[in-house]
Amino acid sequence: MIRFLILVLTIATLSAAESAANLPDGLLAADAPVDAVDVVAARTAIEPGATITVRGVIGGRPKPIADQRAIFTIIDRNLVCDTACGKGWSGCGNGPEALKAGTATVQIVDTDGKPLAATIEGANGLVPGATVVIRGIVAATSNANLLIVTAQRIHIEPQPN
Repeated sequence: MIRFLILVLTIATLSAAESAANLPDGLLAADAPVDAVDVVAARTAIEPGATITVRGVIGGRPKPIADQRAIFTIIDRNLVCDTACGKGWSGCGNGPEALKAGTATVQIVDTDGKPLAATIEGANGLVPGATVVIRGIVAATSNANLLIVTAQRIHIEPQPN
């Protein structure tokens, strides 16, 4: 049983390290990009092709980070709810309209413009509940109902102690 647990932990660690190794150079930034706006404010004026800097919490659904693609959702910090379940980042205390208005999708793409074929969960702290600042380009498929940001830089804010 102990060998099995060690194997599982080793695989999980290698998967997170592998994902981090496959991320584009310079994507994960130590310093936060300036002039970030919260998700709700970013969604008020979506301009496909424009550069955007948005701050949010990885969440908005029970599983906000895709398993086999470098895609995740963020929600406006004001939608994180105080719940006993420990998953306030899922936004579970909000109605569907509030979540829709306060959610954005973030993608990390390859040289062909397609999302990387690897999960990024765990890479340098990219986990549900982490507050991130994303600088990127508003994807061409974005519209009033859907904000997709192609990340160029991601800063993970330190968690309060």
